[in-house]
Amino acid sequence: MDFVENLKLLCAHYSSIAEVCRKIGINRTQFNKYLNAQVHPSKSNIRIICDFFGVEEFEIMMPHDQFKNLLLPQKLAPSGEGDLSAFFEKTKQLKSASGVTLTRYLGWYYEFYFSLGYPGQVFQSLIEIKQNTNGLTYKRYERLIANGKKHEKVTHCLYDGITINLCDRIFLLDVESLTENEITQTILFPSYRSQIKHLHGLKLGVSSMSHRSPACTRVLYDFIGKTINFKNAFKQCGLYQKEDIDQTIIKAINNDKEVDDPLFFARGE
Repeated sequence: MDFVENLKLLCAHYSSIAEVCRKIGINRTQFNKYLNAQVHPSKSNIRIICDFFGVEEFEIMMPHDQFKNLLLPQKLAPSGEGDLSAFFEKTKQLKSASGVTLTRYLGWYYEFYFSLGYPGQVFQSLIEIKQNTNGLTYKRYERLIANGKKHEKVTHCLYDGITINLCDRIFLLDVESLTENEITQTILFPSYRSQIKHLHGLKLGVSSMSHRSPACTRVLYDFIGKTINFKNAFKQCGLYQKEDIDQTIIKAINNDKEVDDPLFFARGE
């Protein structure tokens, strides 16, 4: 009976028994006999079931209370956060420490990359990296005109994120604050020049179109100053044809790749 209760607990993580049977490749009638304790699965079917649910054979035969504790380790964490509390604490520590190592990067940047939602067009947005008592944060401001035409509806997006310096790379992680429908990550090379002009790296996000496809693109941050006229700078943001962008920038963000390259690499200075 412990096996039956354990199997029911595993199945409860899916929308229906039919879904489990379809994915696992066992006949529904036969599987119901296992759940009703009418028959015990053969050794081969036990192996199939365990492989599907990601448990060992000896585990699925455990006393049910013991199996529940094995399957639901969050019960061991009274806070309800489980191992995530350690992750967030470490992130806070890294963010705070980065406030010292990344102060030279404070200020405003134009961000350039090939649009994830409008293939072939270049997206220009505005970035502010700033410092508070807990370390470095940043904001990303986007402005998009529908169909790229004047007098069309203008859409604004605002992203709030954290900035971390780790192993000589700059990590930026943000969430879209107005709709909360996207998280993006950008990894940049630091600049070793006395005056910062460009930061190169990769951005990972999702398309704004209906298919919401995850995608990766090269990105360039163009430093424009410690202080700016926000209204004038923001007016420059939006979608552009690549012919309308400085060709030095296009070369830096172009997503070309050698045929034999097994990975898609960032392009540094």
